[in-house]
Amino acid sequence: MHPERTENVEALEAGSRRASSAFSLVLAALLCALTSGSSMPAFDGATQWIGTPPLSPAQLRGKIVLVDFWEYTCLNCLRTLPYLREWNKRYGSDGLVIVGVQTPEFSFSGEASQVSGAMKRLGIDWPVALDDRRAIWNRYGINEWPTEMLFDQQGRLVETQIGEGNYPQTERNIQALIRVDRKGAALPQPMALLPEDSYDKPGAVCYPHTPEVLIENTPVADAPRFGNPAEDIEYADRSAHKDGGVYLDGYWHATKEALVFGGGSGYFLMPYRAIEVTAVLTPGHGTTRANILQDDKPLARDDAGADVRYDSSGTSYVNVDTSRAYRIVMNKTYGAHELKLVPQGAGVAVYDVAFESCEIPSK
Repeated sequence: MHPERTENVEALEAGSRRASSAFSLVLAALLCALTSGSSMPAFDGATQWIGTPPLSPAQLRGKIVLVDFWEYTCLNCLRTLPYLREWNKRYGSDGLVIVGVQTPEFSFSGEASQVSGAMKRLGIDWPVALDDRRAIWNRYGINEWPTEMLFDQQGRLVETQIGEGNYPQTERNIQALIRVDRKGAALPQPMALLPEDSYDKPGAVCYPHTPEVLIENTPVADAPRFGNPAEDIEYADRSAHKDGGVYLDGYWHATKEALVFGGGSGYFLMPYRAIEVTAVLTPGHGTTRANILQDDKPLARDDAGADVRYDSSGTSYVNVDTSRAYRIVMNKTYGAHELKLVPQGAGVAVYDVAFESCEIPSK
């Protein structure tokens, strides 16, 4: 039986790195330093460019420019990419230029090698500026990942989209700008929404979900009173579990940003309420397997995220092979569960756990 539902996307609970699509217009007015008609600011301060020499507004004059502030570990940023890839394919020859700005949330996600690898893995072939010092982020007045800003051929701001969503509107705006130079141009219908973007569809409901858990801001339950948390300490999972809490068993140590497994027997446990769960993980020495349990059982195949695999015994697991976001759970229905990550080797680190809870209910 479903809990009480709140209709439409406006009901998304605060706490994730995504602002709801319907709420984005209000946020754009309140949070973004640029307003409609503002001139495109410079990209000065980028520590490196990938895929292009440094770009400037003057070089982009005459182009339709979509500036995408993203972070390759951010679930909500990843969900925008199918649309950006398609727009780049459809309209690149019509003057659309996408400029990515990778503003890192974690120390590893600002490394050029990591970003370059993520771009290759994710099929990103447009230029990306590395914004390690947040110089571009601050100049543009950004507060959320992802944020897209669409500029016309004269470098004037046409649209700001904070958070994922409103894809048909953005594509229609791109088409309108194309028709400024090519009146009557025959252009395709806007791309249909993907199934995972049901929050933007009529009849969508978004259930209250566990807020995103950024490990650096979250205390560990039952943490030992003595010992240096930066060194491996033995944790014992003894207390009652609460939604969004972090519970450890076995040897772990804390860095400024993450919890790192020390090896042997142990696990990371988190109770949650959601449909979808994504975790930002980094490996130890080489690829490290981490078994995944939900409610102390292997994940049902119908509830497994895209990165989950199964061995011959039916055990569900992910291979943590690079530093990125791993799609772990995609439940068929909304509910409350306990997720357990059981590393099979030392060095696996947990940085962040994010949740989503929107669907179109079956009739």
